Amino acid sequence: MTFQRRGRGVAGMSLLMDPAAEIPAMAFLNIVTYTDSTNSLNMLQAHIHSDTVVFDYMTKEGKPSVFKFPLAGFNEKYLEQFI
Repeated sequence: MTFQRRGRGVAGMSLLMDPAAEIPAMAFLNIVTYTDSTNSLNMLQAHIHSDTVVFDYMTKEGKPSVFKFPLAGFNEKYLEQFI
């Protein structure tokens, strides 16, 4: 998963999911701390500063694939609820 702004990577992470899960799902705390370093990622800030989230994944057939999820309107539709 990579957060991008204008096609350039802002932040990203890679994780393994259970292939036996019928409906794979991800849930993160707002602050993600990487175990191999002292770095952390504020997920809300990553959303605010990005315009796309790119998911690289393997299909059930074992082929690599990419899904791009646009974040256009994220600030207006989501964040204004808290103002």
